Amino acid sequence: MRSFVVRFLGGLLLTLALSSAALARPAQAATTWQVLTGGESADHALKAQAFLPSTITINQGDTIKWTMNADFVHTVTFLAGGPPPPEPIPSGEDGLLMLNPQNAFPVGGPTYDGTSFVGSGILDHKGANFSLTFPKAGTYSYRCMLHPGMAATVVVQPAGSASPMTQAQVDAQANAELYAKVSQAEQDLEGAQLTSKANPNGTTSYTVVTGVGSNQATVLRFLPVDLTVKAGDSVTWLGTDPHEIHTVTFYDPAGKVPEFVVPQPQPNGPPKLVLPHAAPEGDKQVDSQELYNSGILGPGQSYTFTFPKPGVYTYVCVIHAAQGMFGKVTVQAVGAAPSGAPRPAGLPRTSEGAQSAPLVPLVVGAFLLVLLGALILRRRAAQIR
Repeated sequence: MRSFVVRFLGGLLLTLALSSAALARPAQAATTWQVLTGGESADHALKAQAFLPSTITINQGDTIKWTMNADFVHTVTFLAGGPPPPEPIPSGEDGLLMLNPQNAFPVGGPTYDGTSFVGSGILDHKGANFSLTFPKAGTYSYRCMLHPGMAATVVVQPAGSASPMTQAQVDAQANAELYAKVSQAEQDLEGAQLTSKANPNGTTSYTVVTGVGSNQATVLRFLPVDLTVKAGDSVTWLGTDPHEIHTVTFYDPAGKVPEFVVPQPQPNGPPKLVLPHAAPEGDKQVDSQELYNSGILGPGQSYTFTFPKPGVYTYVCVIHAAQGMFGKVTVQAVGAAPSGAPRPAGLPRTSEGAQSAPLVPLVVGAFLLVLLGALILRRRAAQIR
């Protein structure tokens, strides 16, 4: 009986001690998690149109800090189940378009519980960041309003739950996904090809790939960058990237690259972000260095120009000029030798074999050798005598 009482009292004391320790233990501190927004190659041509990692699990009360990982533009936007705000929208002036303020500027925050729209606004340079705290458990999807298909998920566990990954593991996952996206962009780049079609009138129609991408990967280049055609030929620029819009804008290279976004201050509130070159300008026949512009080309859309006379025509995607998306069309006269043709017949053809050497130098050389041999023989005969 005594041993039973001792064991009972001992167990009771242990239970009270554990309970006291649990009551005295401080609440688990909230954590701020780091997530990357986008990524790119060193020359800005290959882009990861993704939040990295694409899924992160955190606890109630934790915060996520999204940091731009590229010199580019993105948003971090939680729609709370509502429709995405349209982009772009009419500016109300002369039929021009502008960026939607609901996407361009911060809305809501600094917390998100799934009940109201929250957006970072445009994050426009590497290192720019946006933070949001999650007070309620749940699964929340979010997206970039500028790049279709750029979406990710935040899973919020009840407070005190064990985190499935450390920040170091989150970083490793982000880097692995970044590498996969940029590698995908490189594959898309290598697979993009110029195509052409001969026309009954003797001209040729070419199709240039205007950016390419897939699976949250993007190539911001005209492919090919340089193209040589003949007067009368036409070129079609076709967008095949599901994540991006582009323009094909010809301009005088001695001047300034046209701006895609022009802020217009307002008496109250933020400025209007007007897009002066969102619509087509000029016509479809380029014959000077004036501004000819396709306007915004969405995925799958194309634009065609005909080049009636020789010249060198420089163009740019005004949306991605900062990323180096420039191109050039060299138009030769009809009948001109194509680029890379053999040299004219009047020049030495050193790449050809000895059979093409002129006949006269060979005959003269042979005669000199015979004459020299005769002189040598005559001198030896004189010495013998």
